[in-house]
Amino acid sequence: MSSEIEEVRAQIEDLVEKIADLAMQDLRERIDAGEEKSSAKEKQLIRVRRSLEKASHLLLDLRD
Repeated sequence: MSSEIEEVRAQIEDLVEKIADLAMQDLRERIDAGEEKSSAKEKQLIRVRRSLEKASHLLLDLRD
């Protein structure tokens, strides 16, 4: 894999972690507020995280 592709993949993986942290933060806030359901924000963040994970995986398939 080229170094540029690997660099992009690493950046995506960093974003995956940041998005997961944001989703967890939202969940904690909902729990602290006594809410029982996931928020629309958390659900959207989870969708974003999954999409980024798919993109990272697709980049693994690229070979020089």
